[in-house]
Amino acid sequence: MKGYQKFIVFCFVGGASAVVDLAFFNLAFFVGISFIFARIFGVLVSMIFNFSMNRNVSFSARGRSVRGQIPKYLVVYAVSSTINVLAGFLAVSLLGPGVIQANIASVIGIVVAIPFSFLGLLLWAFRKN
Repeated sequence: MKGYQKFIVFCFVGGASAVVDLAFFNLAFFVGISFIFARIFGVLVSMIFNFSMNRNVSFSARGRSVRGQIPKYLVVYAVSSTINVLAGFLAVSLLGPGVIQANIASVIGIVVAIPFSFLGLLLWAFRKN
């Protein structure tokens, strides 16, 4: 698969991951967990889903060692998730309180983190040797 095709598949997987992220974020947020901890919870749950889908679908890296991929994946997602949460926190600080504003801020965080996660996974975590 060519680079742009991988990016398109990555975006579809990311879209599904974003739905998982937002579902778990909203679940936590509605039960009274603070924005920052609800965002972290959503991100962590979606990371597990995302690893599996990206490894098996986006980057077709099934035949390679999971042991080598997991630490690299975690580094890439630690960086991109930090960017996600910080961008979302900045956005919610600017937008103000409320469920709609929190969801808009969450989407902003997700979108800002996309290039970091795609390039990190493509060029490092799931790179073909």
